[in-house]
Amino acid sequence: MERVKFIVAEPSYLIRKGIISIINRIEHASVIKEIDTLEEINSIILKYTPDFLVFNLELLAHLNSFRNSNIKMDLLTKGIAINTGCSPDLLIDKNFREIINLWDTKGEIFEKINNLIIETDKGKIVPDFINELSEREKTILKHVAKGLTNKEIADKLFLSAHTVITHRKNITTKLGIKTISGLTVYAILNNIIRLDDKES
Repeated sequence: MERVKFIVAEPSYLIRKGIISIINRIEHASVIKEIDTLEEINSIILKYTPDFLVFNLELLAHLNSFRNSNIKMDLLTKGIAINTGCSPDLLIDKNFREIINLWDTKGEIFEKINNLIIETDKGKIVPDFINELSEREKTILKHVAKGLTNKEIADKLFLSAHTVITHRKNITTKLGIKTISGLTVYAILNNIIRLDDKES
């Protein structure tokens, strides 16, 4: 599988290195360039053709021309914003693919970025994840994505709640996704559940 490429633009050395460390731990992901300003971003984008740009929102305040460039706006739809407590108006932009907050845990940052990779076309062609789940695990995941509790799933499938919990732990371990929202996105992307599926 082709690697998903990231550029990280963050003025703080510590924050930049921390995010790079997390991205480089994700399978099929790598940081191809790190910078501390957006001043040369157009030429850098053209040279490295990244899949995602991870950048500190505060950098936008110092780059008035950012929103006037077609190349930059195109990449902004693949932008992962780092929020270090910037002014609220910078958070309004709906084009950010994800926002990483300064107070997010390592696991939360990992999951946010990993979910974006799964959503990309490059991520979809990897069969490893879906093949790792047993049919029973896929069934459990389907009901989890529909919003059922462990007890409701157990009753529906004639299992003990303990068995359902065990299956859920196995699913979480195999996929590396801990939140229900993350599991739901995964289930939709891998056709385990349809977007309009609802529990009657």
